[in-house]
Amino acid sequence: EIVDFSSQYGSEHSISYTAENILGPPSVFPRSGDCVSVYELRTYGKWWLTLPSSRESKVNLPCRIPIESQDFIEFRVGRRVEPMLIRIYEVYNPGAIVRILGYCSDREKWVTLWAGAPMHLPPNESHCFSVEFEKTDLLSDYFRIEFHHRHLNYYCELDSLVLYGEDKFSNYSLSSSAIPSALQRMVNFSLHENYQTPASSFSSVNLPDHHASFDNLPNEVIHLIISYLDLQSLCSVAQVSKLFHKICYDPVLYKDLNLQTYWPLVDITALRGLESRLSSLKTLNLSWCGSQGRITAHYFNEFVTATCHHLTALKLSSCNFVNNNCLKAVASHCPLLQELELNSCRSKDLTQIGFRYISEIKHLNHLALYRSLIDKSSIISIIKCVPLEHLFLGSCTNIDSFNEVARAIASDRKQIKTLDFWRASSLSCLGISELAEHCNELVEIDLGWCHKIDARCGCIRALITRCTKLKKLFLSVMRTLSDYDVYAISSHSQHLEQLDLLGAQKIEVSAIISVLESCKRLKLLDVSFGDPSVVEAAPDLQMAFPRVEIKCCSSVDMDM
Repeated sequence: EIVDFSSQYGSEHSISYTAENILGPPSVFPRSGDCVSVYELRTYGKWWLTLPSSRESKVNLPCRIPIESQDFIEFRVGRRVEPMLIRIYEVYNPGAIVRILGYCSDREKWVTLWAGAPMHLPPNESHCFSVEFEKTDLLSDYFRIEFHHRHLNYYCELDSLVLYGEDKFSNYSLSSSAIPSALQRMVNFSLHENYQTPASSFSSVNLPDHHASFDNLPNEVIHLIISYLDLQSLCSVAQVSKLFHKICYDPVLYKDLNLQTYWPLVDITALRGLESRLSSLKTLNLSWCGSQGRITAHYFNEFVTATCHHLTALKLSSCNFVNNNCLKAVASHCPLLQELELNSCRSKDLTQIGFRYISEIKHLNHLALYRSLIDKSSIISIIKCVPLEHLFLGSCTNIDSFNEVARAIASDRKQIKTLDFWRASSLSCLGISELAEHCNELVEIDLGWCHKIDARCGCIRALITRCTKLKKLFLSVMRTLSDYDVYAISSHSQHLEQLDLLGAQKIEVSAIISVLESCKRLKLLDVSFGDPSVVEAAPDLQMAFPRVEIKCCSSVDMDM
């Protein structure tokens, strides 16, 4: 069964492109191409990271982690086994798998079974990702796959996975090269230790006078050098000497703390070990951390109270410990907070009472709630009280009237710059007309898969005509779009960089050419599943307009 995942292209109440599709035997492989009966990740490439609303967290990666993971899926099998081999069937844009882990309930630790760099593979060929695991003492029924897809040309699609394992240990000895990986081996002397004194063996070292001493360097140079270390290395270097201990405990080095990469190691002990260094903490990324009770809501509240008074940005995506009291603590003790991310936070203990505490964060301008369970009344309460500029409500299925949400934004947040209404199933022309009339500062808007919008009424043209600062316009599967709407884009969207017209089957080649010629800043254009003439012309258009990446998936499996 699927236990958790960070994102999916499909709807929460659909069977198309959803995480559940990875269960069971392959249904597409060895065929390749787009198919609705697979698991598809929501994003790909660098496009989502180049927009004004992007809040990418910077991190210095440990040398043994080849690349940062961007998405994950967790699954449970029928019984505990010693994992031996996994096969993952990738049928479209393969090459995103970068890490596989198993959870050891006996030791209450995640163990890295395999980690590697993303692969550059032919996008239109299926691929069987296969890894034979080294012998380990792990016995588990709970596993996790992590993905990195920034290098991909289009959406990654996974058909199925098969895990091979033994339900009892074989007779062998754990080799020195076997997992757990370096991350786990370092846990007892890096994140989990709050070193009060450096190693005593260094306290009596005397260097000859003619040797240059590190402490003779200017503080700025020392800090610059140390700033390139990853967090684990920083903790280890602190043991070298009293000087290094002092340098490595400087709160300035922990001003921007990204713990997402270290999520398997982050627990209450690790955070307590860091607390004394966080007096200057400004941005904190705890996304993916705290599963299996490794961080409790009670301790998180203590942590926020002790360390987060100067916090301006907080990321808690896919943190299942987040409950009502956590958001109450954030609202009470983070008065300077401007950015909050709660993507895929779906704990049963996070109710509308908790979401309403967000309305007390008076300086909040960036709020990400993708796949959260917030409802209409709670988000409207937040909109009325908080000066939001960037709001992400993609796949928020508990909101039963996005038209009322749009009306609240039009009334109280006229300066809004970013709106993600992806898969807002209740949004109609009424809501779009409200936004077009009052929200002319919009820079990014995602209206993909909003099936109730009928562009024939002119609401999309009105939005385009009045919102002339748009850099991103996603209109995926808006089948009522016409050439007139696209010509409006050509005339009024001179700042446009990203345009998604996937599934717009009534748009002809001449309208597409007008956009390519008029929108000089355009970098991404998706015309997949469009009119056959557009699909046929796409290769020639790509050659004629090389500055634009033109996406044109033409699979016949379009039963969406």
